[in-house]
Amino acid sequence: MTRTMSDCERWDRAVAAISDGYAAMSPALRAEVDAAAHAVRHARRELHSLAEDRQCTAICASCGGECCVRGKYHATVADILVFLAEGEPIAVPRFESGLCPFLGDCGCVIEPSLRPFTCITFNCDLVEKMWEPERVEEFYGRERELRKLYEVLQESFAISAGSALRVSVLGFLER
Repeated sequence: MTRTMSDCERWDRAVAAISDGYAAMSPALRAEVDAAAHAVRHARRELHSLAEDRQCTAICASCGGECCVRGKYHATVADILVFLAEGEPIAVPRFESGLCPFLGDCGCVIEPSLRPFTCITFNCDLVEKMWEPERVEEFYGRERELRKLYEVLQESFAISAGSALRVSVLGFLER
């Protein structure tokens, strides 16, 4: 009988496989991935600053992270590629709480420019009600641009890996 891997084991093995795949990329493909990863990080910073400009972080802090409660599958292969390309240590998840594995005692343990797509692009109704229609439109335009950058990272890694892959880090080994 085979034992089912824990989320922590799945995470560690998937991150190791993604890291190995990144290291094995041709120099040209790796340069393409690095450029896209840098653009992703820059786009995340811009999206986060749109929210910070309107004091939205105070709303997030007071709510206690209701939107973060179930973030187990939010981290994607593209997110790990950004950590690798930017030379950042990969965030260590805590799966034992049943909440988002990156939700610490004082909020998200991941710096905003490295947070998963869902985390950096989600706005609750309280936040969006504070924004003018132009800001909402700008935010979602930038969200679409970020989505395209993620697609470039995913496709480049799939080409390098020689097959299609699952997006979630926890689902990566199931391909």
